[in-house]
Amino acid sequence: MRLAVLDSSYGDIAVESAAAAPLGVEVVDARADATPVDGVLVQYATITAADLDAHPEWRVVGRYGVGVDTIDLAAAAERGIPVVNVPDYCEEEVATHAAALALTATRRILEADALVRDGRWAEWPTLRPIRAFSGMTLSLLGVGRIGRETIRLLQPFFGRILAHDPWATDVPGAELVSFEEALAAADVLSLHVPLTADTHHILGAKAIALLKPSAYVVNVSRGGLIDSTALAAALREGRLAGAALDVLEQEPPNGDPILDAPHVTLTNHLAWYSEESERRLRHLLAERCASVLTTGDAPTIVNRAALTRS
Repeated sequence: MRLAVLDSSYGDIAVESAAAAPLGVEVVDARADATPVDGVLVQYATITAADLDAHPEWRVVGRYGVGVDTIDLAAAAERGIPVVNVPDYCEEEVATHAAALALTATRRILEADALVRDGRWAEWPTLRPIRAFSGMTLSLLGVGRIGRETIRLLQPFFGRILAHDPWATDVPGAELVSFEEALAAADVLSLHVPLTADTHHILGAKAIALLKPSAYVVNVSRGGLIDSTALAAALREGRLAGAALDVLEQEPPNGDPILDAPHVTLTNHLAWYSEESERRLRHLLAERCASVLTTGDAPTIVNRAALTRS
């Protein structure tokens, strides 16, 4: 049995090979070996119904990461193909990045740095207002693994933490509220939901209008959760205080209006990354896809329910 890495930015496939070998599965690099395989591992590639039909020998598709919006889950289920992701490889890293962005934005760290470097040391009053965290409310949309870890990290800072998640029943450290209440009360709004048809532009013009003009938006999940044009307009017009974003609607963000908006901190989709998390991701994905091939199961089959119905 063989798995192929279709695309990857990680260089070699040594980690994947070592993870799958104990299960008797070989991992090959499809960029150098085009022979048929039993399953594929993908990072950026889009997998459509046509791709699946072109490779009827595939028995599993694995996605490096948490999001699976680049894979046609329904088409895979219809063909009996499990889709595997790794939602548990970077909770610490993404939550830490969310916390770092929230603190950096609200303390105006980058703007202060720019003043110092521009020889404008005494102009720190231009950064006003900067509020004490103890009097601020942090609101989260989505409280899965990463959302809960973000709450744990930021709880010592914020005076109040609210969360909206229709699937959650108990969230330590946070009060569950409606979507509208979470937005209206937020001094910092942090997004932690997957990108689906239902959550696309969950923070659009109408939702942004519910936020305080003094609020900050943090996004470490998926760029498509936010209407970038609406967010940029709100920032330019002073209807929001700032934004700190690790993900954007278009990556790289060529022509994205957010690039010209004021009070924006941007990082290049690296919230997931540490040396440890990269290795963990590669190992777990290969191991789980190899498990599907050898046992028919793995702990993170995304389309399990649809497979059962098909």
